[in-house]
Amino acid sequence: MKDTIITLYVDTKKIIALKEKPTKEEVMDCILIGDNHNDPPKKENFVSHIREKSKLAWVGAAMHIMESVQDFVIITKIVVNKKKSIIKINDDSKGSGKTHKDGYVRNAKHGSEEEYRIHFLVNSDGEERKFKIDPKIRVI
Repeated sequence: MKDTIITLYVDTKKIIALKEKPTKEEVMDCILIGDNHNDPPKKENFVSHIREKSKLAWVGAAMHIMESVQDFVIITKIVVNKKKSIIKINDDSKGSGKTHKDGYVRNAKHGSEEEYRIHFLVNSDGEERKFKIDPKIRVI
């Protein structure tokens, strides 16, 4: 499979209970991030291995959905840190809508790696908060 779906699994109850300005470590303690390749969900230093000229999608998921069936996670924005990033994020008008984000990998050299930022909204029992994390991608 060439295209990549990156999934952000969030412990919605635990993250909503964090103090107003949590540390990066506190936020990461409530999250698992993984993709549909050989990058199983993990907490720290997550690197998604992607292929050149492939499509990307970022989706959010409540980690314990059976315990809190009304909780949800929405990816609100993907921010690239470099002006000449190896990933390009599609506009919402090009199909991803409001629930997730889509993009693609530009021409990139094998082994290229970069950090980017995922902004996401968590709703647990009607309470909403916004968070962000900084994973990486690497072209294989």
